[in-house]
Formats: sequence, C-alpha cells, structure tokens
Amino acid sequence: MMRQGCDSISRTLTKCNIRLMLRRIGEAYMDRDADESGGGKARVEQTLRRRLALVALLPDSGRPGIGASALARRLNEEGYRCVVRTVERDLAEIAAEGNAWRDAGIDIVGNPNPANASGKLWSHRTPARPLMLRLPSSEDALLVNLLAQELHMLVPASAQRTLAAYEQSAARVGHWPGRDEYARYRQKIRILAEGPTMSPPPLDGAHLREINEALLRDEQVDVRYAAASRAGEASYRLHPIGMVKKGRFFWLVAAKEEDGRLVDGPRTFRMDRVRHVARRVNQPVARGLPVLQDVLAGGALEFFPAGTVALVLRSRPGKAGNQLIANYIDTPLGADQRIAARPEGGHELRATVTYTRELVWMLQAQAHLLQVVAPPDLREELRQFATWAAAHYGDAAGAAAP
Repeated sequence: MMRQGCDSISRTLTKCNIRLMLRRIGEAYMDRDADESGGGKARVEQTLRRRLALVALLPDSGRPGIGASALARRLNEEGYRCVVRTVERDLAEIAAEGNAWRDAGIDIVGNPNPANASGKLWSHRTPARPLMLRLPSSEDALLVNLLAQELHMLVPASAQRTLAAYEQSAARVGHWPGRDEYARYRQKIRILAEGPTMSPPPLDGAHLREINEALLRDEQVDVRYAAASRAGEASYRLHPIGMVKKGRFFWLVAAKEEDGRLVDGPRTFRMDRVRHVARRVNQPVARGLPVLQDVLAGGALEFFPAGTVALVLRSRPGKAGNQLIANYIDTPLGADQRIAARPEGGHELRATVTYTRELVWMLQAQAHLLQVVAPPDLREELRQFATWAAAHYGDAAGAAAP
C-alpha cells in the first residue's frame, strides 16, 4: 500500500508520485502479460523499462520519425532484448487512445513511411518531448511561466517550440487547487525596456530573493531603506504589490503601512537602496491591493508624470533631422502619432504622450534637431534648457543654472 499522501498533487516530483505513475501504466497491461508469460511482476517491470526507453528514443514532432526496425536495433544496443514485432506492439499500445500513457503526458504518433508502405515512422505528437512520468511542480511551472512572459523574445526559435509545449503543462498546474499563489505571482513581475542608462550601485541578491518570496506568499515585509532625498535610513512596513526591472534597476512597488493602516497609495523603492529586508511570515498583505499593471498604467516609474499632453515637434531640415523622423516612424511616440512634411523643409510630428521627466530628457538630448511647438509649458522648459546650456558653454557669464 502506498504511503499516505503519495497521491497528493502538491508532491508531484516525489518518488511516491513517480511510483504512482508507474503503477498506473503498469496496470494497463500487467494482467495480460502475467497471464501470457507467467513472469508476473518481473515481466511487467521488464516491459515497462523497455517502453520507457522506447519513448525516450522518439524525436519530437519537428524532426523525422524513426521506424520500428531502427528502434529495435537501438533498444538491443542499450541492452533491451527484443524483436521488431515487440517494438511494433509497444508503440501501438503506447499510442492507443485513453490509456495511462496519455495521462502521464506521453502522446506519440506513427506516420506513413515513404520508404516502406507497411511501416510507420514514429515520433512524439508534441513539439517537445514530455516531462517523463511527471507533471511540472508548482516551482517548475512558475519558472516556465516567467520565462515565457518576460524573456520569450530572447529565446531561440529552436527552444521556443519546447517552451510552448511546456507552457501548456505549466498552465494546468497553475489552476490546481491551492496553487493560485503561483498563478498570481507572474502578474506581479514586469520588465520594462526604458529606464536609466547609468550603472546602478551593487544590488544585494538576497534582498531581491526575499522580496520575491514575499510576493509569492502574499506576505508583508519590513524594509530599511536609504532614500536619496533624505540623510540616513528609514524603516518601513510594506505590503508588496510587485517587482519591476526597468533599464538596469530593480524597483519594489508596495503600499506602506503606518499605525495599522495603509497610507499614501502605492510607492516605489529602488532595490539597490534597500539595506535590510525581513519577511513577516504568515502575515498576509492587505486585501484590495491594486494590480501591478494598473499601478504602472497610472504613471508609476515614469519619473514624475504630469498627465498626457498634445505634443507638437518640428524637425530641423536636412539629413540628420530626416533620419531622426524616420526613427519615430518606426517607433511612434503615441498611438495617434501623425507626421507630415513641411513646405519649407523638415517635418512636423503630432502625438498624445505622457508628460514625464523621461520625455524631457529625450527632447533635451535631441534639442539640436527637434523644436517643441506645443504644449507651451514644455516649450518654455526646453527653451530655458537651451539658454542655460548655451550660457554654460559660452564665454560670457550665463544665467544661473536651475
């Protein structure tokens, strides 16, 4: 009798679960083999071992299949004594509908063999080989989901097909009872392309891991933080909402608790400024915290957003100005962006954008090629910048810097 708890979903990778899978597959043909050979358990184990080795030899669906003769030869080379007819029978039974092999995630198919009208070429039906006799654990599924969500653009095409196949198994695990925390965790992680380009101070990996564990468990944290705006360090009790990697920096998005209640709405904390982190184990975050994506959509980490504005820019006539406009055609500033050529040369660009410090920095860097026409406040800010910059590099004493 199997030990208590062996069939628990929460212990998928334990030896108990592997034995359970083996038993289910073995029972599918144990009685018949025992009756035919009289070998009982030994015969069943021998057949099962051979079939596991057979499944491991099959390629995925993106590669040419293998015939029974070639499979029999390779099995004999590995020490499994068998003939072609035995391999054909094994393949037929593994491929049969509604058997325990399918429950174990193994789905094979035999396609016509152009070189042998009576034979078949066998392979896995899916784009990747299955996780043998197991479903991914919750941790496995979390890793697959995060990779697919945040780093899929960096995955080579050959590995993308494998990732897509594992995603399906990972998605099923995320919907198991008691595993919703893993499904929620992926909603709390984002990597944003834009951000400061300077190199950040050293980051304590232990702090990052502790925060991520708190995000996974929906737990509060105590943080000691060295803000740039004040001398010394401050201690906070935080309710984590999410973690964001923007540019080269990691940011914790969290709600601060004071006197037993949340204050100030979501705030951002740069992880390289965190001096100490301690999880409040089994102390859950407050109910009703906003979703990370909603916080980001509200302007967090956009460096002092001041709402949306109708931006109007005019480019300098000439090759350099035209090249810059070509860049904005490829990467628009806004969904409603419009660009039109001007009779006197150059172009005019119109778009609805968020008025942020990052926008100002970008326009300052391109001030020699772009003129801000609207909005007036932004135009004045860029005009003052140009005046201060000219004075700073001029011979005469210029205006005081801001």
